[in-house]
Amino acid sequence: MNNFKQELAQDLLRIFSQFKRSRGQHPFTKLGIKPSEFILLHLLLEHCDDISVGMKVTEISEQLQITPSAVTHTINSLEKGGFIERLAAPNDRRIVLVRATDKSKEIMKELYAERVQFIEGLVTHLGEQDSKEFIRLFSKALDYFNEIRQK
Repeated sequence: MNNFKQELAQDLLRIFSQFKRSRGQHPFTKLGIKPSEFILLHLLLEHCDDISVGMKVTEISEQLQITPSAVTHTINSLEKGGFIERLAAPNDRRIVLVRATDKSKEIMKELYAERVQFIEGLVTHLGEQDSKEFIRLFSKALDYFNEIRQK
């Protein structure tokens, strides 16, 4: 039985590694945005509405569970592209906040539409029944990964 588990685990590892490589050209890269930049922009757009001025680098770091230096590196790249802007906090000018620009809002809409179209292709390929089963199993796997991460 232990050998059976090990073989299945190895098969899953192979599938996971192939999954990442098989995605090919992302709509992100066609529009000049890396996947890590997309994630950061998505966070900013999700957490910064018209009332909120922006987010601190430390807040972004905590939310994305990456180092502040990695956040700063991504922010620098996005700022060069005109996707984000830095500004001083209204109550304390020493604090720098980051927010998405209108340009990023438009790009994100386009990227989201392309991602939905891409996944619709997968649904067509799998069919309704297998798509539902894939969602069920993938959700169950994510629950496991989240559970392990919290320990």
